[in-house]
Amino acid sequence: MLPLSACPVCLNSYGTTAAVQDGIDGWGFRVECPICGRFNLVREVYDDFLNPSSHEGHRLTALSRARIAYRLRTATTFGPAGLPKLTSDFLKAFINEGCPGPSPAEQAVSAVKFIGNEINRTGERIAMIPRDFFALIGAPSPALAADLLNELQRRGIVDCIESAAIGMPTMFQEVNLTLSGWETYERERKGKTSGSYGFLAMKFGDPLLDPLARDIIKPALKAELSFDLFDMRDVARAGVIDNLMRAQIRDAAFVIVDLTHDNSGAYWEAGYAEGLGKPVIYICEKGKFDAARTHFDTNHCTTVVWESMDTGAFVQQLVATLRRSLNLF
Repeated sequence: MLPLSACPVCLNSYGTTAAVQDGIDGWGFRVECPICGRFNLVREVYDDFLNPSSHEGHRLTALSRARIAYRLRTATTFGPAGLPKLTSDFLKAFINEGCPGPSPAEQAVSAVKFIGNEINRTGERIAMIPRDFFALIGAPSPALAADLLNELQRRGIVDCIESAAIGMPTMFQEVNLTLSGWETYERERKGKTSGSYGFLAMKFGDPLLDPLARDIIKPALKAELSFDLFDMRDVARAGVIDNLMRAQIRDAAFVIVDLTHDNSGAYWEAGYAEGLGKPVIYICEKGKFDAARTHFDTNHCTTVVWESMDTGAFVQQLVATLRRSLNLF
């Protein structure tokens, strides 16, 4: 039975109390948690994945549950009542992938973004950092979120008053960004802060392109350049697909766009990345490129052609092109 006063995700581990309502809108449970936010789930999701007594629930550590909370707090979905919907498919993939979460550097960017957005919204300093701040930025715990804010203050990014009492969590009051902090905020907002990964825009479901991306391109870029390469299928989080795609492109170090199929979405993603000033590398299947090239707006751009039966030269040229584009010498 799903407890009606305990959050099924964080298990009320941070001194809070959740409200769980059964049968809302004829669809499962609606949870309102001060840490994890408001979301929906069905009983089977709790029984199979979140119940501490179940096999999967027993495997979920406090860190894993904090990362699920982060996914919920940053999701935007069209579930019942417009709330995020926690599903078995998401949790299964999330657990199988090792419960991934944002790196400390990504958490720092999220912290600056949160502070800047709040000050822009209210026109005032943040009176006190909220207790769910760690979940909003993807930190593993309130203590590590406090360490992060301390470091941002030491680096001259954040200006705040810190207070701590024995046995009490650290409190950050009158929080503002310094001039350097606002510059960081603007760079992130305009896509000038790049992560350590690339984004791949392509048509899905193609019998030649799918294995090329999965078995050739992604492993090669990881081995040669230490960059992960993601497409939208790799982003295991609930949300409006357009918003997630924009965020992935905005924060990517570079974008690779396959134009083999004249896919409108790939062209749009290329234009969005070009507009942000991201390095954009175009690729195309050799037969298609030789016969029809690509759209005239891109046919003057550097395009690395590929053949499914001979990928060695393609990989070498792609890696060399990325080295030049990213100044990796």
